[in-house]
Amino acid sequence: MITRELKSKVGRVWDAFWSGGISNPLEVTEQITYLLFIMWLDEIQTRKDNEAHRTGVPDAEPLFSEDQQDLRWQNFKVMDPEVQYQVVAERVFPYLRRMGGDGSTYSRHVKDARLTISNANLLAKVVDLLDDISMEENETKGDIYEYLLAKIATAGQNGQFRTPRHIIDLMVEMTQPRPGDEVCDPACGTAGFLVQTAAYVKREYKDALNGAEQGKHFNESMFHGFDFDSTMLRIASMNMLLHGVETPDIRYRDSLSEEAAGDAEKYSLILANPPFAGSLDYTSTAANLLQVVKTKKTELLFLALFLRLLQIGGRAAVIVPDGVLFGSTKAHKELRRTLVENHKLEAVVKLPPGVFKPYAGVSTAILFFTRTDTGGTDSVWFYDVQADGFSLDDKRRPLLPEDRLGVRPAVGSLSEEEYTKNNLPDILARWYDRSGSEHNRARTEQSFCVPKSDIVAQGYDLSLNRYAERPRYLTAGRRVTMADLLDAGLLAEGTQLAFERAGASYSARVTAGGRLELAGGQRFPSPNRAAAAAVGEGAVDGWQTWALEDGTTLDRLRQQFLDTPAGTPSPDISEGAKEGPGASPDFDEVPPSVTAQRSRATRHAETTQDPLRTQSVNESSAQGEDEDAAVVGLTVGDLPSARGGVVSVSPSTTFDEAITRMVINDYSQLPVLSGRQLRGAVTWKSIARARHANHNPPFSRAIVQAREVAYNQDLIDIIPMLAEFEFVLIRNRRNEISGIVTASDVAASYGAMATPFFLIGEFDQRLRQILASSIELHEVKILCDPEGNRSIKGFDDLSIGDYQRVLESKEAWERVGWSLDRKIFIERLDEIREIRNDLMHFNPEPLPDNSTQKIRHMINVLREYGN
Repeated sequence: MITRELKSKVGRVWDAFWSGGISNPLEVTEQITYLLFIMWLDEIQTRKDNEAHRTGVPDAEPLFSEDQQDLRWQNFKVMDPEVQYQVVAERVFPYLRRMGGDGSTYSRHVKDARLTISNANLLAKVVDLLDDISMEENETKGDIYEYLLAKIATAGQNGQFRTPRHIIDLMVEMTQPRPGDEVCDPACGTAGFLVQTAAYVKREYKDALNGAEQGKHFNESMFHGFDFDSTMLRIASMNMLLHGVETPDIRYRDSLSEEAAGDAEKYSLILANPPFAGSLDYTSTAANLLQVVKTKKTELLFLALFLRLLQIGGRAAVIVPDGVLFGSTKAHKELRRTLVENHKLEAVVKLPPGVFKPYAGVSTAILFFTRTDTGGTDSVWFYDVQADGFSLDDKRRPLLPEDRLGVRPAVGSLSEEEYTKNNLPDILARWYDRSGSEHNRARTEQSFCVPKSDIVAQGYDLSLNRYAERPRYLTAGRRVTMADLLDAGLLAEGTQLAFERAGASYSARVTAGGRLELAGGQRFPSPNRAAAAAVGEGAVDGWQTWALEDGTTLDRLRQQFLDTPAGTPSPDISEGAKEGPGASPDFDEVPPSVTAQRSRATRHAETTQDPLRTQSVNESSAQGEDEDAAVVGLTVGDLPSARGGVVSVSPSTTFDEAITRMVINDYSQLPVLSGRQLRGAVTWKSIARARHANHNPPFSRAIVQAREVAYNQDLIDIIPMLAEFEFVLIRNRRNEISGIVTASDVAASYGAMATPFFLIGEFDQRLRQILASSIELHEVKILCDPEGNRSIKGFDDLSIGDYQRVLESKEAWERVGWSLDRKIFIERLDEIREIRNDLMHFNPEPLPDNSTQKIRHMINVLREYGN
């Protein structure tokens, strides 16, 4: 591992270049690469000299002849600056260019070497600084060079940019390279994927590499990298060399052209992050790639190339822009269909949008697949990466200590708080279990599996959002809005939001009314609509895309709003921004729809729809999915028993203990838990069966299967489960078993919810019949619609508001013939109208008892006075 002292020395090298007038990071890296190559040649010659001295056999092929000794690093480094500069510029670099003709892996990349350091003092200073950096150990050399490359902070051409080391590590760990693999990166850049693959193989198969044949394969024929940027090839070659790979296959090649045709079915593993957003002419693209997918888009052509380069059974892990997952062109759809139907698509790992900052804010994902040519996709594993250990802004600062970052933290497993800042170890663990318990995870979780049939039904769409079931973010029976965030102090008027998509940047400003104002002046109450209008597409998840300067998304602010108990002041927005997207929210067990204050509920204008008909949560509305729309439907977490806690037993408990707990609590079942892991449940029935079959059975015989669901699952969806299992266990937002729901709980809940509907229905019907028997329809029309704008064809077209208007007429009241005070009756009727409107615009909590009683009392009045 590179120490702080070494980092400081490397930093001084960079500072020397910058102060000397060379500020282009690629140029700096290239010049350092040349000098390190010269240093490496001298090291090789020194070993050859020592071997000759030890054996007495002269070196038959010295790198430096007798009259070239001044070209060696150890000799020119001690020269005066002016003499040193003359030797390096006029003799060392021409020597390197001549070496470029011998065809070796490294020499061919220095055939056009040029010294661009124009100042003798700067060259002398850089040589001294590099000489002071200890590179005796191969691992140290590699780490130092990696640290040098990490300082490249500008994008290359054609959308190329350096892949973060920890993302490379994740892909390598998930593909598990083997010593016999033929590994290829057709767009290798600095060779980061090949370097980390080599490190993995050396770590996991150290003994295997000691064999002569395997060692030869590792050093000469295992690694293949191609690029058409000569600077990148020089850097890649040096990177491999300093990481202990002697002669890798690093070559100049336009991988999408015909020249790559000879490598078909050659490689067993491809790891790559190919260029995005490029476009090629058909004439410059290999014909056999166009046969797979006819397109000019480089990201699609590279996927076709990978399939062609892989052996049958070869596997790939490649980074793609989000558009590949859901693009609607014929080429996009056909390529996804090919991956699913003709090969084995194994996983889609969605990365956070800030992973490649400061290079770009493009949203990306990693595809994992195996070439089979015969299909094999049965289900696809999805993982939604929300934190990679670093802030998602341009600074990309670490959110954890260095030993808690990466795929494999140095010491032990991460805590829950650390996990919220670094998902990578969890990704790896769940990937290894993708054929096991991952299949049982709900789609509300961070990872889940989707059957092939579902993907086919969605037109081979591979975007995670197509299959994930998101919480509905309810507050007082409606969805959270931008205005809620503004009122809570999580946003402020004038706050700037932005996101990037397909290489373009978009910005918006928060207005005083809780709307988003685009650069053109358009204002939207919905982040989704604002994002869609900005990019010109029909569907964009604005909550996930719009973000503060530090990378905090509106979705995270919305979650923070819901996680703050009612009445608790929210943190100042500046503090929230400092906290960053990796901060761990203090999740509350109670579902959002329950924690919200009822006082936030909005009175809606009355409707005339059937009192027993309510809008489904899946129906579209003019307001849009994420605006202040009413939401109908209970979730599991709305039931008190779902969050009331559970009494559980462990798998090692005794019958007496379990029975005692059931008896004293009057329970019919108990969950069996090992920590957070659900092992099943015991019931009176399972205990009786176990003891009937064996008078002294082990407790495990009484454990039966139990189903678990997430707290935000729609309540109606678990009714079939209850019919089969009689109960389900509920996991809260901390993924803990927080309660148990039985059929009687659901019946009671729906009963409480349905009773007001039936009462309103009876009241409406009785009052309508009384009016119809007392007053002529034409009189009612005049009272309810004096302008003649409505189509009232009968008493069934009337609303409670219409009943009020009719009875406010003294003549109509007298025709009804009630000996009651008209004013007091109409006041109560207005209360019933408001109760009915709240009911129709649904709040997940049941109506207060006094509201239900008011309806009952009015029904009794109508029964008594209406006859």
